[in-house]
Amino acid sequence: MSTGTIGLNFGHPDPKTLLTEELHNAMLQVINAPDAYAALQYGKEQGTGSLIEYLVEKLQREQDLPVEAANVMVIAGSAGGVDMLARLYARRGGVVLVEAPTYVDSIHVFRDHDIELRSIPVDENGLIPGELEKQLVQLQSNGVFPSMLYTIPNFHNPTGITLPEERRIEIIRIAQQYDLLIVEDDVYRDLSFEGEVPASFYALAQGKQVFSIGSFSKTLAPGLRLGWLVGSEEAIENCVNCGVAQMGGGANPFVANIVAQYCRSGALEKHINHLRPLYAMRCSVALEALNMYMPSDVMWTRPRGGFFIWVSLPENVFVQDVQRLALQEGVQVSPGEGFFVNPRDGEHNLRLAYSRARPEEIEAGIKILAQVIERVRVV
Repeated sequence: MSTGTIGLNFGHPDPKTLLTEELHNAMLQVINAPDAYAALQYGKEQGTGSLIEYLVEKLQREQDLPVEAANVMVIAGSAGGVDMLARLYARRGGVVLVEAPTYVDSIHVFRDHDIELRSIPVDENGLIPGELEKQLVQLQSNGVFPSMLYTIPNFHNPTGITLPEERRIEIIRIAQQYDLLIVEDDVYRDLSFEGEVPASFYALAQGKQVFSIGSFSKTLAPGLRLGWLVGSEEAIENCVNCGVAQMGGGANPFVANIVAQYCRSGALEKHINHLRPLYAMRCSVALEALNMYMPSDVMWTRPRGGFFIWVSLPENVFVQDVQRLALQEGVQVSPGEGFFVNPRDGEHNLRLAYSRARPEEIEAGIKILAQVIERVRVV
């Protein structure tokens, strides 16, 4: 991002929240430990034991999940988890179902494995169960049996929407009826601004036919490249025994030791309690600016957590024109096309990320964006 440019495009944490004193101390403690060399060796394929112990305690305490160490695997961020599950559970040339829209880089990962993607529409409450079942009936009538549903149920990327619990229950019913694995990418769960987050797919399904992915990238630091995978004991064993895990000696053992040291000190919970009001304030600034400046025929979501707001433009405004002119005015946004299996479905949408920009930049950027939208209308 060039100097003077307002970046509302990348879903990155605020840089000032990353290298905290507590994280720095955890690094020094691991480096200066008498057995520091052990953290630099190959580790267990399932992941560093001390971090798994912490994650089990966290999942039990915060989500009341009846998980044990055998249900958890340390992974190299959510991208590493999606990639591994695509290799193990989605057949090459097979079909995976995703939301429309969905996370752009997950589309890339699935396509890297030569997987065909079919999308399920969302509304203001997220993934529509009836549309999921309709797609499954149609596919199976043609002899096509999707292996997986990939979903982002909490503070969705890119829409910011949180899926209600009643829809989760209905989706689980459908998935079990049609033998469909649910992969929930739950990396924003800790960044709730208000109230309780709905129970996870994993909790509601009691671990049956569900993998849940968590990550330290959105809360602690993305450069650590560390996350976790939750599944049934049999499913985690399958992941642990895969070729990459066996060859790699666990995900980032040195970093995992640092993160375990940090988390076991109680620092992560304090850090998250600092992040929530910070991002809630920036989200509020963005929503107020949208209300103040946007034309009346522009619509947007109202997230209750996470990093993103999804903006829907009128039919006579194309996002590529908006992106181009906004950049000329010094504002970067993410056009909607990349978040869809069929890019044309996103030509009237854009994603705003409020996580990294300062409050004054957010308001100024949205004001400029509103002016640009008015200028590019096609009569």
